[in-house]
Amino acid sequence: MKTYDFALNWGGTIKEKFVDHLQAVCKQKNLSMLWITEENVRQVIRDLEEKNMRIKVCLDGQATYHKKGDPYARVCYAAKDAGGMVINDPDRTQLAVNKAAIYYELTHAGVLAPYTVVVRNWQPQTYRLPDEERAKLGVPFVIKPSLGFGQLGVIREAKGTIREIAGARKYDRGDDFLLQERIVPIHLNGNRAWFRVFNLFDTIIPCWWDDVANRYAHVSYEEFNAYSLYPLVKIVSKIAQITQMSWFSTEIAIDEKEGKRRFLAIDFVNDQCDMSAQSEHDNGVPDPVVEYTARRMIETTCQYLSGEKAQRKYEIWLKDATVQLRGLGKPPELLGVRLSSS
Repeated sequence: MKTYDFALNWGGTIKEKFVDHLQAVCKQKNLSMLWITEENVRQVIRDLEEKNMRIKVCLDGQATYHKKGDPYARVCYAAKDAGGMVINDPDRTQLAVNKAAIYYELTHAGVLAPYTVVVRNWQPQTYRLPDEERAKLGVPFVIKPSLGFGQLGVIREAKGTIREIAGARKYDRGDDFLLQERIVPIHLNGNRAWFRVFNLFDTIIPCWWDDVANRYAHVSYEEFNAYSLYPLVKIVSKIAQITQMSWFSTEIAIDEKEGKRRFLAIDFVNDQCDMSAQSEHDNGVPDPVVEYTARRMIETTCQYLSGEKAQRKYEIWLKDATVQLRGLGKPPELLGVRLSSS
């Protein structure tokens, strides 16, 4: 039987720096690694389901669980059913990425989010937005699919016409849609106060994310303190506790309403973090964050396989400092039955 310590469920065949880093750390740690792509995914499924292969830890960057017959989703379940650990667990993920469902979970738990109206897939195509809801949403507002990703099916400047709503729903007629208040962030020292914050096991990594220029910058220790950005990590830790997701990102914006600053979770849970490096693409993640993420993935894999007890306190990894803060709760525990090395 073929046995792999670590597998990467990653459909593309172009090797990005993230893949390079994963392979390099696996080699350093003497772990066997399998890269699952469109070229070998069908064979991997056969080998797993026929028990000719086992994967101890699988990092998923490709599965689409609501897409019938998706081969990468099948890999995740085959690995899990054989006792392996999947990052992120497929059952947890299906609940977390449903924006309509998680919106209610988060807001009931006290996480602020833009005012949202959920339009269910069974509501008629002639759905008309009530005047009261239109007033609360404001105009323009945003329309997005509940299970969408990569900005597909999103309308950013909706006025609330039946035609707009019907047009957006054509993206996926079986999906629910969210009509969401459009947030205009404040500026902090010339930067739009819009962030993408990563949750990586027991580490939170806050980054500036200019949603107009599509540019990242790692938040520094000075910026974190000067702009009182603690709510960024508090929101992300709370999302992690609610969803029990180990690796995800969240978009958070700061606006001002009625004279008060609000930290709002915009996109809730992005389970498959884009790890394109800034040195590869202008809109990529800062290279140190990409390298750090790959290294922590493999270090955590080693801890899991050895049975070492994981740290149960959050750390905040900033551009120039690592800090621990109180009040963030405990990171989610990993799932999976540890397989023997034989």
